[in-house]
Amino acid sequence: MNLDLIDGPKLKTILAAGVETLVGHKEEVDALNVFPVPDGDTGTNMSLTFQAALREAEKATDEVPAILERAAQGALMGARGNSGVIVSQFFRGFARAVGKVEKLGIPDLAKGIVGAATTAYQAVRKPVEGTILTVVREAGEKAQKIQGKEDNLIRFVEQVYKHAEKVLAKTPEMLPALKQAGVVDAGGKGLLFFFQGVIAGLKGQPITIKKAVPVEKKELFAPVEDDFDPDNITFQYCTEFILRGEGLALESIKEDLAPHGDSMLVVGDEKTVKIHIHTNNPGLILDYAVHLGELSEIDINNMVEQSQQRLEKLRRDQTPQTVKEIGLVAVASGEGLQNIFRSLGVDEVIEGGQTMNPSTEDLYHAVMKVAAKQVIILPNNGNIVMTAGQVSELTDIPVAVVPSKSIPQGVAALMAFTPEESLVNNQEAMTRALGSVTTGEVTFAVRSSSYNGLEIQEGDIIGLKEGDITCKGKDASAVLLDLLSHCVEGEDSFITIYYGHDINEKEAEGILEKVQALFPDAEVELYYGGQPLYYYLFSVES
Repeated sequence: MNLDLIDGPKLKTILAAGVETLVGHKEEVDALNVFPVPDGDTGTNMSLTFQAALREAEKATDEVPAILERAAQGALMGARGNSGVIVSQFFRGFARAVGKVEKLGIPDLAKGIVGAATTAYQAVRKPVEGTILTVVREAGEKAQKIQGKEDNLIRFVEQVYKHAEKVLAKTPEMLPALKQAGVVDAGGKGLLFFFQGVIAGLKGQPITIKKAVPVEKKELFAPVEDDFDPDNITFQYCTEFILRGEGLALESIKEDLAPHGDSMLVVGDEKTVKIHIHTNNPGLILDYAVHLGELSEIDINNMVEQSQQRLEKLRRDQTPQTVKEIGLVAVASGEGLQNIFRSLGVDEVIEGGQTMNPSTEDLYHAVMKVAAKQVIILPNNGNIVMTAGQVSELTDIPVAVVPSKSIPQGVAALMAFTPEESLVNNQEAMTRALGSVTTGEVTFAVRSSSYNGLEIQEGDIIGLKEGDITCKGKDASAVLLDLLSHCVEGEDSFITIYYGHDINEKEAEGILEKVQALFPDAEVELYYGGQPLYYYLFSVES
C-alpha cells in the first residue's frame, strides 16, 4: 500500500490506532518499572495522557493544524506523571514544528519528530539519556537522515520505528539502573507501542478502538474567581507571540529579554520560537523580536485591567471571604494523611500519589479553588513534580512548586511555611526543609527482581530509604524496624510514623512500643495515615 500524504481524517484514525495499541499494552509498560514497588505506572500515565490528547483531537475539525493544536492542548491538560508531561511536550513540539500544513508528508513528519524531541528536552531540567527522550531524539535524527531517500510514507515511518526499537534495546547500556533491573526504559517502550498502532492505522489494518478508560468527571476550567490586587502586578502586559526566522538562539533571546519582564517562557527551535513574557513595554519586546524574524499570533493583554475585572466580578458574584496572600495545595492519598495536611493549613488536598498521579487539570482546578493571591503546590511524589510545574503556565496568579517527593518531605516543608513571608522566601525555606528529614517507606514487591545484592521475590515486604531499596522480609513490622536501623543515626532523633490502610490500630500501637524500645532516646510519634499500598511511611529528623 502506498500513501503519500496524511490528511485530517487519516490523522485522527492513526492517532486513535496508536492510542488503542498503547492502552492495550499499558500493563506491560507498567511492569517495566525499574524498582519493584507498586508505583510502576508509566504505562497508565502515558495512556491517560494520550487518551486526553485523542479526546480533544476528535473534537477538532478535519484540518491537520486544528487536530494537532487540540491534541497538544488535550495532552497538556491531561498530562499525568513525568512520562505524561514529556508526552505533552512531544505533542506541543510536533504541532509547532509542522505549522499550518494542510497534509502531512515525509518532510513534515521528520520535522515534527525533531520538534517533539527538541521541546521535550527543553522541558526537562536535567535530561537523562537512556530514557524516552533518547528514543524520540534518535528517531528524529533517523527521520531527518532518510527523508530524502524514501518516498513511501509508510516505509519511512516503519524505518524510523525500527531504528527507535534498536535504540530502546540499548537503553539498559545507558542507564545502570535499567541494566541492573534487566528492563528497557518504560517510557520508550510505551512510545513504541503508540507507533505500532500508528503504522497499523497507516496501512488501513482493522483495529477495534476501545473507548477511553472512564475517569472521574471534573469540570474543566471551573469559573472560580479569586481576588488579586492590581497594585501587586509589577509588569502590566502579558505579551505572547510566535517568532519565525533562521538560526534563532533561544538562550540569547532569554538573556536579552530577561531584564525587561518576568514569567518568561521561550521555547522552540532555531526556526520557530514561542515567546511569553510579562512586561511594562511590549513595544520594546516586539521591536527586538522583529529584527530577528517574522512575528505572528501576537497577543497582548493588560493584566491590571484583567485583575480589576476579576475583582469586580468577585464582589458581584461571591459571598465576601478572606483572601489569603499565599494559599497551599498538596497531594496526598489516605484519609488520615489528608486530614493531617488540612490541619497544617493546606487549603486544597488532592487525592493522589503512588499509581494515582493527578493531571495538570486536577492541579489547576485545585489552585483556582484557593482564595489566595498566590499559591504553593506540594506534589509529595517525585512523579508529580513536573506536572505541578506546568500549572503556572495556565494561571494568571503566581504559582510556586516546592518539589517534595514524599509525604514526610511535604510535612517538613509545611513546618517551614510562614504566612507573613513572600512567596519566593517561602518557596526557598520550604525547599531547604526537604533535606531536613530522612524518609522511609515499607511496601511490597510487585515482581521478582535483584537489586543492590538483594534477591527479591514477588510479594516480599521491602523497605526503602529515600526511595532506594534497603532491606526486605516477610513481615511489615520487622522490615520497618530493620529500615529504621538504617535511618536513625543520632540518639536524639525525632521519628514520625504514619501507618497505612492495611495496618490496624492495635498493630500500630504494638509497633510504636517496639520502636520506642529500640530507640529509647528518640522521640517517637505515631499517626494514622490510611495510605494505600504502603504499610508504613516515616520520617527521621536529627
